[in-house]
Amino acid sequence: MMHLFLAMDDPLDDVLPHTFFSFLGLHINNQMIMVLVAAVLMLLIFPRLFSKPDSSAPTGAKNFFESILEFLRIEVFRPALKEHTDQFLPFLWTLFFFILFCNVLGCIPFATIFELLTGGHITHLGGAATGGLSTTAALAIASFFFIHANGLDSIARALMSGTYGKHEHHTEHTSDGKPGHEAAIDLEHFRGEALPADVPANFKAVADPTHHYDDDRHPRAIEAAAAKRIAAEGEKMTPLKALLFAVPLYLWNFAPHPFRPKEGEPKTMWLADIPIFSLLLVLELFGALVKPFALAMRLFANMVAGHVLLAVLISLIVGVPVLAMQLTVGIPIAILDLGVQLLEVFVAFLQAYIFTFLTTLFLASSVAPEH
Repeated sequence: MMHLFLAMDDPLDDVLPHTFFSFLGLHINNQMIMVLVAAVLMLLIFPRLFSKPDSSAPTGAKNFFESILEFLRIEVFRPALKEHTDQFLPFLWTLFFFILFCNVLGCIPFATIFELLTGGHITHLGGAATGGLSTTAALAIASFFFIHANGLDSIARALMSGTYGKHEHHTEHTSDGKPGHEAAIDLEHFRGEALPADVPANFKAVADPTHHYDDDRHPRAIEAAAAKRIAAEGEKMTPLKALLFAVPLYLWNFAPHPFRPKEGEPKTMWLADIPIFSLLLVLELFGALVKPFALAMRLFANMVAGHVLLAVLISLIVGVPVLAMQLTVGIPIAILDLGVQLLEVFVAFLQAYIFTFLTTLFLASSVAPEH
């Protein structure tokens, strides 16, 4: 019924923002309301389900969300971010589920439900918040600043610790800077890179992980030894000095150096490297601006396309003047309409995954060491 009303008016009516009221010069529309609904649902669901650590087997809704959280962490974030994974989990998890909630809420016909319940007095109260370019642009801009701010931060921290340019074994740490938990420390020590995430390379780690890690190959032991050596060799900087040096170093590492002279090669190779690097830097900087634009447009276009397609299909039925012909045309279109709606639910999950996955890749390239 929602699409019948939609088709009789305008196929774009369901995806365009509709202002409900104004407050201090700010026009509040249905997409803004759905953004707020998605945020409130997340604040109600996740603190309640994951209020404290729980080692028991999850069930129900907790099992559903925990399986997604763990899949993203192990199979999506870790291959790209490595030891930085747990540091950026809060942002990436939040980004994924916020987009997912906005997308799924857009698949529910709230506008028609409220219109029927109120006798037509309240209309257009619903829709996909990510069907508005302002929402997807805000998400892309937030990702853009998060990516490059952390890229600068990683260089500044390395300069302050004296480890910049000295690539030792890295220990995973969490978002608050603390060391990661045992099972997440080192993939090669705990399981093979070519194996699934839950298959350990050394099965002794399954029976007694604490004893298994109590050896000289423990990543924390390696890191401690490396830190002592690097601290003696490397020059530490003050936070202000590190920040000032981080910006040019970040730009210096932003593009590849195809002709950088290696050890033993003539320094004259810099004459070929610098011009090519300068050209590549311009392209990389342009690409850095294009990436968030592509993120915003991809999510926006995919969420709008499904709703418009459904409206156009229904308009084909309404456009037939004879009732008998409407029934003949309506049956196959109704079946096709149901298939498209199921496809929209799949796209809701897919687009949340793609947006988060690409953000993860961009973030990984930003916080990676200067090599």
